[in-house]
Amino acid sequence: MHTPITTTPTSQRTAVAGSRRQRGSTFAELMIATLILGLTIVGSTTSLTTSATVYNYFAEGAHEALMLAQEIHEAAILLPWESDPGDPAVYGPDVVTFWDLHDEEFNPPRSAAYAVVSSHVNWTQEVEIDFVDLDNPTVVVDPDVFIGEMQVRLRVTVLQGQVEVDAFEWWMTEPEDDA
Repeated sequence: MHTPITTTPTSQRTAVAGSRRQRGSTFAELMIATLILGLTIVGSTTSLTTSATVYNYFAEGAHEALMLAQEIHEAAILLPWESDPGDPAVYGPDVVTFWDLHDEEFNPPRSAAYAVVSSHVNWTQEVEIDFVDLDNPTVVVDPDVFIGEMQVRLRVTVLQGQVEVDAFEWWMTEPEDDA
């Protein structure tokens, strides 16, 4: 015997699909949505944690000390090594030439343009200029007595309060005359 084939009219199929939509999402759809939301939260939390760690590095200590030392280095590059009598001080009241930076202490610290770095009023920049033995740059030498090759060393020590944060050194070369 034959089983009769029955067909469901299109309007009934639409009604069944519509009622399914009204019931809500399937379990699989809910799990996919939860997975996506979870991955988004984990990703954003990781990103925020990394940002906070990087900010902490840049907001404290080493980076700040480097920034303040570089301000002095940039000023030293801009200062003349020799002056004519009567040249005005261009980097503070007593600093006319590069050599005048030796044994200077700036508290509050200064920018390369000698502006007060007001965001760091508890910090200090201490400057030393020495001649060092080119073969052993850790040895400070007297240029009037030493017969080997020498290099000029600019050393900037940065303190926060009374605590030394870091010290930075650059080898300096007198600029050549443009004449």
